[in-house]
Amino acid sequence: MDSNSLHKRSFFVTLILVIAFSVLSIRIVYIQIVGHERFSEIAKAERMAKTVLPASRGQIYDRNGESLVQNQHVRDVIADRYHLEDIHVCRRAVAASEDVSVREISQRYNSKEIRERFIVLAESLLNQALGIKQGVLQEIVNNKDGRDRVVIFRSLDFVHAEKIKELMKERKIGGFRFEDSMRRYYPKTGRLVQVLGYTDIANVGKEGVEKTLNAQLAGIPGYRLVERTRRSSEVLSKYSKEVQPINGSNVELTIDMGLQNIVEQQLEFAVREYAPEKIMAVFMDPGTGEILSMASRPQFNQFTREGVRKIHPVADRYEPGSTFKIVSLSAAFDRGLITPDSNFFCYNGRYREPGVTLRDHRAYGYLSAEEILAKSSNIGVYMLAKKIGRHTFHSYIKDFGFTTRTGVELTAESSGTVTRPDSKAWSKTSLSRIAMGYEVDVTALQMVNALCVIANGGTLYQPQIIQRITSQDGLTMYRFQSKKIRRVIHEGAANKVRDALMAVVSKGGTGTRAQVDGFHVAGKTGTAYKPKSLRNQGYHTGRYVVSFMGFLPAENPRLAGIIVVDDPQNDGSRYGGTVAAPIFSKIAAAAMPYMGIDPRKATRSLGPSTDPVLQGNLID
Repeated sequence: MDSNSLHKRSFFVTLILVIAFSVLSIRIVYIQIVGHERFSEIAKAERMAKTVLPASRGQIYDRNGESLVQNQHVRDVIADRYHLEDIHVCRRAVAASEDVSVREISQRYNSKEIRERFIVLAESLLNQALGIKQGVLQEIVNNKDGRDRVVIFRSLDFVHAEKIKELMKERKIGGFRFEDSMRRYYPKTGRLVQVLGYTDIANVGKEGVEKTLNAQLAGIPGYRLVERTRRSSEVLSKYSKEVQPINGSNVELTIDMGLQNIVEQQLEFAVREYAPEKIMAVFMDPGTGEILSMASRPQFNQFTREGVRKIHPVADRYEPGSTFKIVSLSAAFDRGLITPDSNFFCYNGRYREPGVTLRDHRAYGYLSAEEILAKSSNIGVYMLAKKIGRHTFHSYIKDFGFTTRTGVELTAESSGTVTRPDSKAWSKTSLSRIAMGYEVDVTALQMVNALCVIANGGTLYQPQIIQRITSQDGLTMYRFQSKKIRRVIHEGAANKVRDALMAVVSKGGTGTRAQVDGFHVAGKTGTAYKPKSLRNQGYHTGRYVVSFMGFLPAENPRLAGIIVVDDPQNDGSRYGGTVAAPIFSKIAAAAMPYMGIDPRKATRSLGPSTDPVLQGNLID
């Protein structure tokens, strides 16, 4: 090789080296100057660890300040993907398991084998201590979704958490952190279960009040940002930061747990006696729309989540039967079409007209308007409905709150349905069937809220279950006021219907078993055939939905309620007056002294009101 060729080769090698070093220098300059901030953030992110500081979920109280929930401090187990892959962390655990030095482990296995052995050791411990299945950690390590921290177990009690931490320390297994968290606990086992709802494993409200007011109850979590070494030790740095959580607001319900316990106990007795498909009860203050008690069976277990979670009185629809007859009587009185003494011929229990056939459970001749309700005559109430007219009747049904949701602060409320008089579904039988409580679906809450219209003198209120929301330091953030929706009927008409409802519970009426010693009770029984799952398939033979709704003291109503028993199983008669009315009576008899209501005092006359009503005949 001549000197000229050697010179050329040297030149090209030198040129390549100069270019390479120039590119490298440019890259270094870029990293140090142009990309300094970005790469510093990346490096800082590798060192910094963010720990969530959970907010304390707000409390839920009844109207008397009784606590219905509790927050339990627990710990979540966090797997740190970055440290699970750290070869130094893996070597220490494998060396401890084989009782040799870290140096010897490095000589015995390559890096891949060490990491695999570490994952097996860690998963074995987690399976033993927490029942976590094999493969969970391997999936976390292999998953490149950008998550460096994965919660592998939630709501571990402190004692158990400390034992697992000590076990990990003994076996030198790193890559895990234990962070403080909160778990919801419900001390009133089996009480107000569906209304309260529950929180899931992430402490997010599911069902009931826990869900509808989750935003207010949850609060805002804080966080702590710290710098960690490769061995997960915390060090102080200028980047460390702590933001305190904002705890959730407290919620006060309108529910009275004293009354709730009375109701729940009687439902439990009824379930044992009648073994129904389901049973529902709602009790309200008729003058304000406040729900004082709401219960149903079957329910669910707030710990295991097993059972029926929906709130039956607001979610389940049923055909009410004769309790719906209050609408016809109210409309007729309100329009001035009848008086309490107006007589109607009930055709001795059998009535026919083209397309319509009706029967009463007894052969009645002439009945007054009041007696039509007291005796629960299907024929008589149809005579009232015809006098009102189908369009006006439908208007009153809507005014009483049917076909729309009440707006109560609970989950999955149903609006119910009723056949519209201008729809194709309306037939020759529709008016007669709706008047007696068929061809209409309602909820138990809608039904008792309609009864409250009679009890309070004619006004529809929005049912209310939330009374107040307060901050953790007791500051009132929101107070729920009684909300009047509309005046449905005049007070005079309401009082006339009230008197008819009192006749239902008096001697000769269908609801005598709802009587309460020392009090006047106004109420209405209901017995309806249970429809088959597909409504166009008709009704079951010998299966009923029976109910009773009432209020007392009749002269100054303080408590209105409804009992609905779906398909009671008993050898005796299965009517609203024989099954549901006695349940109502037992609840009301216990509720009156609990509420401090003296049976000897009446503050309003039982006589008819002199308030004016609309006069005239309707043309439909």
